[in-house]
Amino acid sequence: MNRSYLVPSFATARADADALDVLAHILGGGATSRLYRTLVVDKGLAADAGAWYAGVALDATRFGVYASPRPGTGLMQLEQALDGVIAEVAEHGVTADELTRAQTRLVADFVYAQDNQMALARFYGLALTTGSTIEDLRARPDRIRAVSADRVRDAARRWLDARRSVTGYLVKDAANREDRS
Repeated sequence: MNRSYLVPSFATARADADALDVLAHILGGGATSRLYRTLVVDKGLAADAGAWYAGVALDATRFGVYASPRPGTGLMQLEQALDGVIAEVAEHGVTADELTRAQTRLVADFVYAQDNQMALARFYGLALTTGSTIEDLRARPDRIRAVSADRVRDAARRWLDARRSVTGYLVKDAANREDRS
């Protein structure tokens, strides 16, 4: 299953965009993320799970979550478990450890990417063509470090609303579909 939420980009809501970036990493940035730990490791419902945020855009953009069910796991069961993880973050927020780990990783990724000329060209090109400045790009590590746990929780509450989303399922044949009514 794959779900996309309509959310603001950096060009339309800078403070929310930074919080959404950190939220995406906490929810789905690898094997220590909330979605992966809960759906894959703890509950054994999914083979993979994660989240992403496409913050560089002129207008609204997408925040995505995804999970691939293990054999024997129904799509509705997986979707409900995924919704539970998102609801937990929206209700209770994130831990200080999760926040620090996400901030450290995002800043490190940004710094390491500067060793690659192709990545630098992409960063600067995307920033300049979507209304950002070079100063905005250079300030990214400081903005990420300034994101608080409350801002992450508030971003989840405000933007990860099912009414702002669309969910898709990729199924092999009609026999694998579940009744959604």
